[in-house]
Amino acid sequence: MILVIALYALLASTFTLGKVLLYFLPPLLLIAVRMTLAGAILLTIDYFSTAKKRVFKISDFACLSLLSCIHIFIPYSSEFIALQYIDPSCAALMYNLSPFITALFSYIFFKESMTLKKWIGFGLGFAGILYFVKLDLSCLYVLEGVTIYNNAYIMLLLSVISASAGWVLVRYLMQYKNMSIAYINGIAMVLGGLQACIASCFFEATSVTMTSFTSSFWLLLGMVILIANILFYNLYGYLLKQYTATFLSFVGFITPLFTALYDYLFLGIPIHVDFFITIGIVGCGIYLFYQEELKQGYIVS
Repeated sequence: MILVIALYALLASTFTLGKVLLYFLPPLLLIAVRMTLAGAILLTIDYFSTAKKRVFKISDFACLSLLSCIHIFIPYSSEFIALQYIDPSCAALMYNLSPFITALFSYIFFKESMTLKKWIGFGLGFAGILYFVKLDLSCLYVLEGVTIYNNAYIMLLLSVISASAGWVLVRYLMQYKNMSIAYINGIAMVLGGLQACIASCFFEATSVTMTSFTSSFWLLLGMVILIANILFYNLYGYLLKQYTATFLSFVGFITPLFTALYDYLFLGIPIHVDFFITIGIVGCGIYLFYQEELKQGYIVS
């Protein structure tokens, strides 16, 4: 159980670290550097850990290019653009919608049924997020820039939807193309990083200099890559041998709690009661949803 909590405590730290990294680089350039490096590392790991060396097929290029866009470029770019205006714990909270949205895509593409209980859980999840966003925005009407703040949540919702669609495509590539998760994510990250680099050249200021790439930046970036791109996936796979996917997904809703704690300790961001109310509402929705998933046999031990 300690390892399960450690898994999401590690994941939560990447939201806070991501906010800090935005002090060094603009979001698109940051994603370009991070994903290109992380993808290269994953591909190296996959190459040396696979007995039969994989050959890149031109026929898979279109599918992998699409994946890089919806699984890496759009979700991470949207998330980090939004992180400029909202707290990391809010971003982590929005990502608790991922299981619901992924299930909707699975319903559309894999014909997995949606029962009444799952719809209730889905509704609770959205209600919890809408409750928090409405309260969070209500205190900003007196401030200039409320439209930008509001758009940040829209960008974050786009990030969650795109990432959820990306995982459905990852599932397809693993099942029908027999690709490893390291290979899929490695290719997607490299291509997604290149897309972010091109977008950065067009949309971000050219005032970035080599002085932005300090030793502190590389240390923090290395921590994010190690935690999010390497440790998290491997530890999650290890824990799936001991716990059900239902249990791991349900425990995942504590991620925003850890993020809020890190925000308070390292960034001085206060924690409001409404945040915990939202956690409770979303947590109930996730519990109902995944209990029904387990009953239907979509999630197994």
